[in-house]
Amino acid sequence: MRGGWKSAVELEDYVIEVDNKSINSRPDLWGHRGIAREIAAMFDLQLRPLAEFTTQKDVAAHDLNAASDGQEPFTIAIETNACSRFAALYLSSITSRASQLSMVVRLSRLDSRSINMFVDATNYVMLDLGQPMHAFDADVLSSKKITIDHAKAKEKLLLLDGETVELTSDDVVIADGSKAISLAGIMGGASTGISAQTKSVLLESAHFDAITIRRTSARHKKRTEASMRFEKSLDPHQNVDALKRFLFLLDRAGVAYKADAHIVSLGALPQQKVITVQHAFIESRLGIIIKPERIATILEKIAFEVVQGVENDAIVYTITVPSFRATKDVKIPEDIVEEIGRYVGYDTLPRVMPSLQLRPSDLRKTYTTRAIKSFFSYGLMMHELYGYSFFDESVLRELAWQPTDFVAIKNPISENYTRLVTTLQPHLLKAVGENSVHHSQLRFYEWGRVWHMRGEDIIEQKSVSGIFYDASSEIDFYVGKALLTRMFDELHMDVVWAPHNGTDLPWCSSHQTAVLMHNNERIGIAGMVDDAVVNAHSPAGGTAFIFEINADYLLEYKRPAVRFESLSKYPSVRRDVSMLISAMVTTDTLIKDIKAIDKRIEAVTLIDFFAKPEWKDQKAMTFHVEMCDKEKTLVADEVEGIMNRVVAQLQQQGAVIR
Repeated sequence: MRGGWKSAVELEDYVIEVDNKSINSRPDLWGHRGIAREIAAMFDLQLRPLAEFTTQKDVAAHDLNAASDGQEPFTIAIETNACSRFAALYLSSITSRASQLSMVVRLSRLDSRSINMFVDATNYVMLDLGQPMHAFDADVLSSKKITIDHAKAKEKLLLLDGETVELTSDDVVIADGSKAISLAGIMGGASTGISAQTKSVLLESAHFDAITIRRTSARHKKRTEASMRFEKSLDPHQNVDALKRFLFLLDRAGVAYKADAHIVSLGALPQQKVITVQHAFIESRLGIIIKPERIATILEKIAFEVVQGVENDAIVYTITVPSFRATKDVKIPEDIVEEIGRYVGYDTLPRVMPSLQLRPSDLRKTYTTRAIKSFFSYGLMMHELYGYSFFDESVLRELAWQPTDFVAIKNPISENYTRLVTTLQPHLLKAVGENSVHHSQLRFYEWGRVWHMRGEDIIEQKSVSGIFYDASSEIDFYVGKALLTRMFDELHMDVVWAPHNGTDLPWCSSHQTAVLMHNNERIGIAGMVDDAVVNAHSPAGGTAFIFEINADYLLEYKRPAVRFESLSKYPSVRRDVSMLISAMVTTDTLIKDIKAIDKRIEAVTLIDFFAKPEWKDQKAMTFHVEMCDKEKTLVADEVEGIMNRVVAQLQQQGAVIR
């Protein structure tokens, strides 16, 4: 026999385990009613309407401000975008009493400690509907002006758990006048908490911005049952329902109270989410034939409104998403398909291999990237680096250089990484500095992205940069140029090494740096690293050659078709010419001028170069000139005539023939 208090307690309890991943995007499943709605749909049961469990109460709607009147003594105002909806109900008279035993037992089964009837009822509503709410001791509220706004920086608030937190201007609070009385969405303040002496209560139920609550919770290390729910983007409609549900619990428990005639509700409701889906789209995604009646039945069971129509001889559904699914869950037609699919049963869907439409695509950029990386890695024996997309500020300080057209990071990961890179070269210099202690020769390259500001626009570009380092000083400009030219030869690019008057990169030698040009367009820069920079980064000293090329240009470049040309039946003739010439005259200029003298000059190659300090602005160079006539064998007089013209041209350039 069960009688007395035993009749109010359920002897049997059921535990339903729900995978946390399943409810992270389902704010409606953070309340028992949401779970009940799903179970009712699964077993084709009728879900009892919420109106059966709420007390009817008039609602006075306002925009963002509600002035006090004869019945409502409180002025309420929303003054932050972090709160879109706020509802309040004033109970001018209440009778303090202990909670009902049935409520205490149910709360205890969910690890919720019983405090008193009014606090327990707020927790009960939160667990039932998924909507947090809070009760203030109204007699303690001195100003009668309630605001929802950002906190004052460094303001302190003693919370209900006995811990005092120092607020920031990023926190949102509920304030009595200028004094914070609750850390919004997380925990109320101790000074306004409900006690056995409480005679009047102000209830609040709000809709807060999920990101703001999440950040505040993490900042103060306060993750509560309320904050966990607000983080999920709750239904903005349910805050008023929570107050009505609270009154229902008081009425059923026989609690004596006197409430205002209406609930004060601030904030506009969002527009309903409507999605249009074709029947054929649903069937194609699920891979089955399904009747329109079944689609409507499934969706209506979980509170979707479905209107079926016909457009262009095709069945189309206009579906209104319920507010408790529209905040972050159901957004696109594929979400509707997912809802139908899970009730049809994924195990019942046919297992069909996905189809892939094959069509020709341009893989030239992919192959070019692979070819360049492969050449650097295996042809030049370089090691690939993978650096951050940010400048290392400590390295920039060592180089005494600051970029000018950089992109600043709004929320940097640390004080040392605040700007996106405009060049990859500091990464390479850092790598040489860190590894030259253990290795006398180093070769690195990096394929990455750089960013520049062009007016108000951010320009993103692929870039490839490399460095050759030798502690024995065996790397010079021409050795580096020869190595890099091999890569251009692989791509069949005729790159001109033009003089660079000064450099905006202070680690590059001002007299041994060249601009790389192709078809009169600048594609990169290459040259020797200044000796002072090498010595500062490498204890062993040495020399280094560094380069950086616009990788987007390399990928867009279409190499010319290589066609076979029959070899000449007549032998070629080779002659060498040595000279002393101004250091300002570039190798490319000399080669171009020599080739232009006679069409029978097939190739001009630099075979030797050296300079002495006492020569100052001059250098010694030796070129190998190859000549061939396709129609006949060149005789000595013809060869000498060509070479005399070569010498004359060089002398016009100021060369002293040796």
